[in-house]
Amino acid sequence: MKNSASVKATLYIHKTLKNGQHPIILQIIKDRKVRKISIGYSAKKDEWDFSENKPSKKHPLRKELEAVISMKMATLSKQVLALELQTDNYSAETVVKKVKRKKASNSVNGYFEEVIKGLKKNNKIGNAEIYQTCKNVINTYTGNKELAFFEVDYAFLKKLESSWREKGWKESSISAYMRTFRALFNRAIKEEIIEQTIYPFKTYKISKLNTATQKRALNRKQISAIEKLKLPVNSAIWHAKNIFLFSYYSMGTNFVDMANLTKENIAKDQLQYTRTKTHKLYNTPLHPKAKEILNYYIKVQTDKYIFPIYSESAHVTAQQKANRLHKVLQKVNKDLKTIAEKCKISEALTTYVARHSAATILKREGISTSKIKDLLGHETEEITQVYLDSFENSELTTAVGLL
Repeated sequence: MKNSASVKATLYIHKTLKNGQHPIILQIIKDRKVRKISIGYSAKKDEWDFSENKPSKKHPLRKELEAVISMKMATLSKQVLALELQTDNYSAETVVKKVKRKKASNSVNGYFEEVIKGLKKNNKIGNAEIYQTCKNVINTYTGNKELAFFEVDYAFLKKLESSWREKGWKESSISAYMRTFRALFNRAIKEEIIEQTIYPFKTYKISKLNTATQKRALNRKQISAIEKLKLPVNSAIWHAKNIFLFSYYSMGTNFVDMANLTKENIAKDQLQYTRTKTHKLYNTPLHPKAKEILNYYIKVQTDKYIFPIYSESAHVTAQQKANRLHKVLQKVNKDLKTIAEKCKISEALTTYVARHSAATILKREGISTSKIKDLLGHETEEITQVYLDSFENSELTTAVGLL
């Protein structure tokens, strides 16, 4: 027979408060172990009915107190039932922890902080920063008001969206923050912090936001112009050029993955590493020009990292690495803007453009989507097709003209 937990209200006479009264508590009893939760009210001994476990008629706040006790006992009983549906192996302590956590995390800010702390603990610094930024922009809108989950409804999200539009934010930025906010709600529901019934993204659709942006892909002539550009060896802009070209010739290696490359990631003529974003093994043949760049850095390096982004001694923790990555990426993209100007390239040049350019040029050469998928490290061909469709309009027009 299942040994269920019991819940009851009582006056805790073993503790006397400064006002001479005793705290009213809820007791959770399971397997002869008792855990207590204070409800924030107190009473004198003659204001409590010990036989009925409720405030007596002498208590000045009897009706209010009865309502509070009833509500809090219902919450505890609901938590006990939920645990019993999952397992027999739970304790009174488990019930208390879940209720306290639910209460602490019922505010949007409180749960944001909990998620951010958990991500940092697991060294997911990038994701933690995304949630932190989202929290900051929402707090700016609310004026740092303590916001409860149930207050975030369709009307709130529409006003939030409008406020961001008034500031001139791009749709892609609005969509990114809304997706992070939605992910927070999904986490809270999954962890039983909030009920599915208050989920606002059933009616507020992020998909309606127009996030289509013009993807920038260079052609071979522009890539060649960058290669031929003469820059002072070992200058910051020279390293930026090498980083861009290596990314291009290694089929769009992401900046964070380049930063983490060591000699152990080079096996004969293959580049092998686990992608930071997907945690999937990436294994691709090395283009001769990518090998040439690698060989230079391997020859001159005094650190375990191939590219001069991280330092083995200075960037040890995940937070140190994240800070360094952000700083260097900003500098590299600034230098790439200068390179674009020198090469008379009108497209905005960033490290990510190398990835788009490699995929586009392969597509122009007739390489199948399935092959490009493998090289890009995408999960499915559908993802690759969306990736290509976003900037292949001119190629499609040319193809139709050849029919």
